[in-house]
Amino acid sequence: MTVLLTRDHCPDQALLQLPDRVIQIGEGNFLRGFVDWMIHQLNKHQLFCGRIVVVAPRPTGRANIERLNAQDGLFTVWLRGVREGVKVDERDIVSSVSRGIDPYQQWDEFLACAENPTIEIVVSNTTESGIQYIREDYQEGVPLQSFPGKLTAYLLHRYNHFQGAATAGMTIVPCELLDDNGDRLRDVVLQHARDWGLPAAFREWVQQHNHFCNTLVDRIVTGFPTGDDAHELLAQLPYRDALVTVGEPFHLWVVEADERLRTLWPFEQIGLNVAYVSDIRPYRTQKVRILNGLHTAMCAAGMLLGVQTVREAVNHPVVGPFVHRMLDEEIVPTLLASRVVSDRSGIEQFAAAVFDRFENPFIRHELKSIALNGLSKIRVRLLPTVTEFHRHSGRIPVLLTAAFATQLLFYREAAGAQEVQDDPALLERVSAIWRSEPDIGLRPVVEKLLGDPALWGEDLNQIDGFCEAVVDFMMQTRAHGLETALESLVSTVRQTST
Repeated sequence: MTVLLTRDHCPDQALLQLPDRVIQIGEGNFLRGFVDWMIHQLNKHQLFCGRIVVVAPRPTGRANIERLNAQDGLFTVWLRGVREGVKVDERDIVSSVSRGIDPYQQWDEFLACAENPTIEIVVSNTTESGIQYIREDYQEGVPLQSFPGKLTAYLLHRYNHFQGAATAGMTIVPCELLDDNGDRLRDVVLQHARDWGLPAAFREWVQQHNHFCNTLVDRIVTGFPTGDDAHELLAQLPYRDALVTVGEPFHLWVVEADERLRTLWPFEQIGLNVAYVSDIRPYRTQKVRILNGLHTAMCAAGMLLGVQTVREAVNHPVVGPFVHRMLDEEIVPTLLASRVVSDRSGIEQFAAAVFDRFENPFIRHELKSIALNGLSKIRVRLLPTVTEFHRHSGRIPVLLTAAFATQLLFYREAAGAQEVQDDPALLERVSAIWRSEPDIGLRPVVEKLLGDPALWGEDLNQIDGFCEAVVDFMMQTRAHGLETALESLVSTVRQTST
């Protein structure tokens, strides 16, 4: 039987001697395949020279903590996908984690890390629901249940141990997928401090000497191998690893940080895709409009045409050109015209990477998963580009409009189907309007759908020409079929742009 992965398998034993410099709340796949992998790359280049103490944010994390400790903190990160059109299949034994702590059994050991002056960074990923205020009492020696509660207790212990020294302040880098995640986390920490009656001087120290960074993270990490090729993959390893973490080659980490973190983590020196910025919003908008926007744009069209995955959609003879042309002719020009993003080369590189990710043969990203809560996704991912394109050009973006119209047809055709999982009240609003079509006709139905603020937050009939364009595409679809209607539209746009 193959032996368990332990320190004897580490190709660079010197990396195992580095001091602890980061405390990480979260032991799951994403942090192992993203942050821990990045810090491992820095350590290999002798640019950080520090290791991570991993802490379970919930009692369910105990099993992973036990696995980490059994493997001396080591695990394999296996990157599989496409980079600049070339297939990538590479793996690395990550050695950036020194040990794991279960705070529900080792609360004192968790707090003792706050006394270590070399540990000056906190990283977290506790899911989106992890950064929220849950009222809980503080009792010395008793573990807190919530992540912000644990962090507040940790900072309080550090504040007391170092007698409120400004130099003891920490840099806190949450990776939860929430807008303004650093600001939100700081606010919840301060709320706990007020609830617990902690000194005003402590709250002032938290605000003035601890830097809470807003971040944007992006990498698909699928975790332990599953599926048909899982046994074949694991058989390639010369050891047993219960924490193998599979992910895509693409990675992006955008951090609103001061010079201190940039100096500690000089990722750009080794070519990692990390940006330290003063305002994260342009990057967030770019990701939502391009990556997420194209996902939603292809979703209904693909499913109505029998396509199951993102990779199949971008390789479909009609859906593929449809989303490619939409990106080039409508989404990117709108981002540039509205000055949301000013770096044309940067946005083009991001867009090219998006299609590499769509083409990843190792990830099965099903369209039905994108369809989940699709109405809210349309509102956030597609409609802002529609309205901004119209405002800047005075024209209707015909490809985005076709995507929007196809989404509405999807909700009509698939009403009650298993693939449609959305807010029940919103689904009923859409279905009720569609049911009135035999009595009032297509155009009045579309006017009602576009004019419902419960769906879109505004009356879309106010966009001059939008209703007519939606109705026209629906009529073309009904007359000639969706595939022909999309193909004709793409051909027309191609001829217009040349």
